[in-house]
Amino acid sequence: MKGLDDLQYTLTEGPCVDTLRDQDVVLAPDIRHDGRWPTFTAQAVASYDLRSQMAVKLFLDEEGTLGCLNLYSTSTREIDPEDEHVAEVFAAHAAVALGHAREVDQLHQALQSSRTIGTAIGIVMERYHLDRERAFEFLTRASSHANLKLRDVAARIVESTEGGEADLP
Repeated sequence: MKGLDDLQYTLTEGPCVDTLRDQDVVLAPDIRHDGRWPTFTAQAVASYDLRSQMAVKLFLDEEGTLGCLNLYSTSTREIDPEDEHVAEVFAAHAAVALGHAREVDQLHQALQSSRTIGTAIGIVMERYHLDRERAFEFLTRASSHANLKLRDVAARIVESTEGGEADLP
């Protein structure tokens, strides 16, 4: 329930927040009578009829904490002891999948940046009759002087060239 997630983040209290701070698993059976998160509990019970919650940290050794898996119940106050084990196994698999997805996304971004920088080098080479090395030096100086990342300078050059004359920083 996105609303319950947002409520915890807004109030900076709740099982999920505790999990992200310092605990691997937080169980909150019969949450109505749990005094650990008075503001969250009052609002969650009143607005969502929350009865119990389990929060499990999504963790990868290399990447640290990726987030938290929240399991909410609006039908029962109990949490079966076996549910904690199942949730931990699921969270471990989810963390691996999220870590992999993040890695793939970073690789795609790096590849796109590399292509954009290469295109900008080509534009500078053609426009100013420079060799590849000098064109790259030109871009790095422009990046330094404009206090922008090289990929951002390159993107500006490529974008402005697509519309006409290159607008070099």
